[in-house]
Amino acid sequence: MGGYRLSKFSNLLRLLTLLKSKKRMKTKELASSLGVSERMIRKYIKDLAEANINIESIPGPTGGYELIGYDYLINLDIKPEESISLQMATKHLNEDSNFELIPQLESLNDKIKILTEKQNKLEDYSDNIVIKVKPINLDKESKFELEIQSASISKKKIRIKYTSVSSGETERIIHPYGIITRNNLKYLVAHCEKRGKELTFKLMRISEVEVLKDSFEIPDSFSIKEFMKNNLGLFHDENYDLKLQIKKPFSKSVSEGNYAANQKITWIDDDTIIFEGQMSGKPDIIRWILGMRTSVTVMEPESLKEEIKEELKQMIETI
Repeated sequence: MGGYRLSKFSNLLRLLTLLKSKKRMKTKELASSLGVSERMIRKYIKDLAEANINIESIPGPTGGYELIGYDYLINLDIKPEESISLQMATKHLNEDSNFELIPQLESLNDKIKILTEKQNKLEDYSDNIVIKVKPINLDKESKFELEIQSASISKKKIRIKYTSVSSGETERIIHPYGIITRNNLKYLVAHCEKRGKELTFKLMRISEVEVLKDSFEIPDSFSIKEFMKNNLGLFHDENYDLKLQIKKPFSKSVSEGNYAANQKITWIDDDTIIFEGQMSGKPDIIRWILGMRTSVTVMEPESLKEEIKEELKQMIETI
C-alpha cells in the first residue's frame, strides 16, 4: 500500500511539473507521459482539485488541462542562458535515437524550465490592457521560442517568415532583442533589417526560423522598457500629443492608470477629467478612444479627430 501511495504521489508531482512547463496538455498526452490510463488522469485531476490546486479544463480542439497559479518548487540561481543551453542540448540529443536517457533529461528540463520562468519572468507590458485574452494555439506560440531565445542570448541574426495583417507573409532578417508578453500573448522585440527599425513580432505568426552565422549587437541606447513606453499596444509610429476630455464612467479608471510617461490628469469637476500625454501607436489609440464611446471628446490633435471621424463613417457604412 505504501508503494502505491508513493507511486501516486510521484505521478501527481510529475503531472504538475508537466502542466507547469508545457502550459496546456490533453488527457491523452498526460496519460502517455505518466504511463497510466486516461481515466486515472481524470482521477488525479479530481484529487488535485480537492487539494485546492486549480487545474482548468480548456474545451476545443486546441484545449486541454491548464495549471492556474500554482508553484511548489524552490528558487535556484539558474541563469536564462543555462536553461536555454540545456533545452537545446536535449533537443539535439533527442534527434539521436541511440541516446537512452532522453526521458530523464526531458523530466529535468521540465523542472528547470519552471524554475527559470519563475526567476526570470518575461517582461509583461499589459498594464493598460482591459480585456485579457488567452492564446488559442499554444503550440504555434512555442514552436520557435527556444530557437529565438537561443539566438537572442548568443546575439545571432535570424531569418524568419512572418505573416502580418497588412502585408501578408514576408521574409525578413531580424536581430532578436528579447521576448515579452502583452495581453497574455508572446512577442519578439527585434530590429528588422527590411524596415530599418525596431518592431514587435507576434510569436504565433512566425512560420519559419533560421539562425544565421552573422552576429549583431543591441545598441547601448536601446531599452525594451523605453521602447514600450507610451504605447497602448504593439504598434509603433509617430508620437501624438493627446488632449482628451473624459467623463464618467471612464474618468475614474483613466485617472488611476499610467498611459504615458509625461501624462497629466486635471479634474475639472467631480465626473470629468482632462487627459494630456504623448503617445504612439495610432491604431491602438483610436481603438482606446472608441472604446470610451460618448464619454470622450478629442480636443487635440485635430488630425487624429478627423481620422476617428472617418473611421466612424466607414463603420456606419458597413452596418
